[in-house]
Amino acid sequence: MQEMEDYSLNQAAVKIIQDVITRADEYQIHAWKAKCGSTLVDMGLNCPGSWKAGQAFVEIGFGGLGKATYGKFEIGHFTVPSIDVWVDHPVLAVVASQAGCWELGTGELAMIGSGPARAVALADRWAGHGYRDTRATNVVVQLQTNRVPSDDLCLAVANACHVSPEEVYVVFAPTACLVGAVQVASRTVEQVMIKLFLRGFDIHSVKHGFGIAPVAPLVKDEVEAMGRTNDALFYGATTVLYADAPDEVIAPIVEGFCFDVNSGEFWGTPFVSIFRHFHCNWFEVPDLVDSPAKLIINSLQTGHSFVGGQINLQVLSRSYFGVELH
Repeated sequence: MQEMEDYSLNQAAVKIIQDVITRADEYQIHAWKAKCGSTLVDMGLNCPGSWKAGQAFVEIGFGGLGKATYGKFEIGHFTVPSIDVWVDHPVLAVVASQAGCWELGTGELAMIGSGPARAVALADRWAGHGYRDTRATNVVVQLQTNRVPSDDLCLAVANACHVSPEEVYVVFAPTACLVGAVQVASRTVEQVMIKLFLRGFDIHSVKHGFGIAPVAPLVKDEVEAMGRTNDALFYGATTVLYADAPDEVIAPIVEGFCFDVNSGEFWGTPFVSIFRHFHCNWFEVPDLVDSPAKLIINSLQTGHSFVGGQINLQVLSRSYFGVELH
């Protein structure tokens, strides 16, 4: 990552956050100072949030190295929105930054940190990969949570990043809100990059990424929302990567990569049931389940593309609308 060693994911993210805060009414979000001095930015817990807030949440997570746009996704006779993401420098944008891997609590619905602060703290197994944000003067952590982050959490982030609490931004939203549904569905490229690394693929060969997934209909229950939003990834997401790798390396990786009909007993089951089976604890969910619905990798060396997986509209229809497709 030598070519990006002077780039600060956190500085780029802070610029986005500060712009959003100055237009809090427009974004329908709320920002304030915690007792310890950290800046808390609520994007959906005790405020409505908005489509623009969802887009900002995603682009904050990319540390300025990706864009999010909205489209539409057809499920039989139903139409839902989609979140489309476009990522450059995907190792930095989604592995070092966006990935939700930093355990900041334990037990059911425990807080899991994501965002650029991970590239400073290097406190989880995915952070870094040859990059550390040494130029950050402020750090940004993102949380998918149904609780207002505590001073203790802010102090833990500050200590891990070796900054003062006043230099910490905590951006958060529950799963059960518009911003929550958008940001979960935006994790298409992230999900694939993490699993590629697990399977021994050189993720630094991936130069660009694109992903599209449906934005789930909203529901107030946090566990139900967790189910619907992750169904978007496991049954409705398509990820496209552009890799500087030969065909003989890409082809075997794509085969058996996705969560599809060959993935065993859990495939075809709405994720809310799977999540409850594993005690609503993300760290107990098997990697086989936490996989994309469909993957396309284009070799920049040969021009060939390799495709794996399948979209399962039947599960999405059952999860989102309670009806079977005919």
